[in-house]
This record gives sequence, structure tokens and C-alpha cells, in this order.
Amino acid sequence: MKYPGIVKKEENRLLMPEGFKEENNKTYEALEIEGVIILIPSPIDKERLSQVERLIDISINEHRKSLENLAK
Repeated sequence: MKYPGIVKKEENRLLMPEGFKEENNKTYEALEIEGVIILIPSPIDKERLSQVERLIDISINEHRKSLENLAK
């Protein structure tokens, strides 16, 4: 996993961090799932998009369960 930095939203535009400048010719698909924005290199076909959405949903739900267990 690579953590390039924080993306800022200004005037309905996403401003990418310095870490993305090394790959400045790429475009990304932006997905919003349960308030979480995920960037995926484009193009993405429907099958891959469905798989990504499913995996993200599973990950978010597992994380929530972990947090709920910690809060007990």
C-alpha cells in the first residue's frame, strides 16, 4: 500500500497531494461509498467496479464491528 498524502476538496475539485505528481498522466475514477472516497486508476470496467465496491463494503463493515467491540 502506498500513502501519497491528503487530498483536499476546494470549490468542488479534488486537489491531489505531492505524491501523485510522479504519476501526473494518469486519470482516476472517484467512488464514494458510505462517505468514503476511493480513487481507482481508470478505466475500470463494470465487473471490476462491482468487485471493488463489494470489497470496500466488507472492509468498512468489518472496521465498524471492530470499533463497536472496542467500545464495549
